[in-house]
Amino acid sequence: MDTECKTREEVFFSKFNYRLSSFFHDDYTEIDSIETPATFMIVYEKKLAQKEFDLFDRLQFRIFYDKEIITGSNPINVKLLSDCYSAESVMQLAKTISGIFGLDDSGTSSSADISFYSADEYDLFWTIGDGESFISIERDAKDGLSLNILFYNNLIGQSVGDLLMPEKA
Repeated sequence: MDTECKTREEVFFSKFNYRLSSFFHDDYTEIDSIETPATFMIVYEKKLAQKEFDLFDRLQFRIFYDKEIITGSNPINVKLLSDCYSAESVMQLAKTISGIFGLDDSGTSSSADISFYSADEYDLFWTIGDGESFISIERDAKDGLSLNILFYNNLIGQSVGDLLMPEKA
């Protein structure tokens, strides 16, 4: 497919080594489940064979189920995690995302210098489309660095059921 014809979302996902839609076709582990009166969330995790963006070595899928209406369009959040990274590599990731989706919501990614990315805590946030999906880079001293894709299923236009089906050749 010609790069000029790709959507911003397709360009973003083309930067990944791992095909996120194959998550449930590979080995993964259920690491957590949380139940509230209205929802049930399951967290699955896998170690990545190759780092994403030269940073992330773990991948989590968080799937939320509405207890009242169980459908194929339940929200899926993707989280990439790293305990070992440099401020320079995180700054490069922010530049890559900004190059695809524009400035983060606060405009910080355009003016941040290396000292910003060296801080113990920060959060860069991109609203995608009309607020149907979000991408964020977060760092905190306790949990390390994460790249979050909130409402991944909206971003790729697929339902949970579609993600569980094998890829067509």
